[in-house]
Amino acid sequence: MFEVNETKGNLKVACIGKTAEIWNKQSFAKEYELLEGNPLESAAWENVDIGFLLADAERNEDVTNLKKAVAAAKDKCIPVLIPILISTKPVNVSAALLTINPENYVTESEIYKSIYYAMKSINDIACLPGLVNLDIQDIMSICKDKKSLQFSMGEAKGENATISAVRSAMNKMTKQDEEAGYAETDILLNVTGSEDCLSMYEIQEACEEVYACLENNQGVIIWGASIDNSLSDVIRVSLLLGRK
Repeated sequence: MFEVNETKGNLKVACIGKTAEIWNKQSFAKEYELLEGNPLESAAWENVDIGFLLADAERNEDVTNLKKAVAAAKDKCIPVLIPILISTKPVNVSAALLTINPENYVTESEIYKSIYYAMKSINDIACLPGLVNLDIQDIMSICKDKKSLQFSMGEAKGENATISAVRSAMNKMTKQDEEAGYAETDILLNVTGSEDCLSMYEIQEACEEVYACLENNQGVIIWGASIDNSLSDVIRVSLLLGRK
């Protein structure tokens, strides 16, 4: 029934400064391989398809090293590079930056769990089978020539689960940035559910709801759907926004 996406991305996570110790303490950290070698050296990024760079803006030195690591990774022209910075304000780097504002979270664990969900969603897009497959090329399209990224995820079950999941994701995004629904952005929408709960109807519902929430958006919306039977009767909606 479902076409398997054969595009398997070689995903690596690189942590800078204090984020390395904190990341490794998280129970989910073992799901993803750490980058071997020094992320500030381009050789370490050889054969990486999807790279995540994690840093905290608390120390200026770590922000500087994040910028150096971005330059090193870009020197190897890896397909998808997503630098993630824990910061109360955005920083200019030479790649689309995903900023995580710690003021939006109660605990440190919640911050890193949010980062994990962003990584998982992007990895699922590249690897999970689906009714409508997205792949690395779609992620590249959202990240290309963008200054910043924003990620949000919503889950729901029961009647109108898809619409509720979209609204949950949009509400979280609005809390992060009040102009998220109005800025000119390109959007990657992925709907995930079990084979029993996900059909083209749910995907269409999600797309229509996103279009309604972003009625003034002039960017491109790329959409797809993944199968994850572990979700049972839950529908998950993931949104990745790229701002120019």
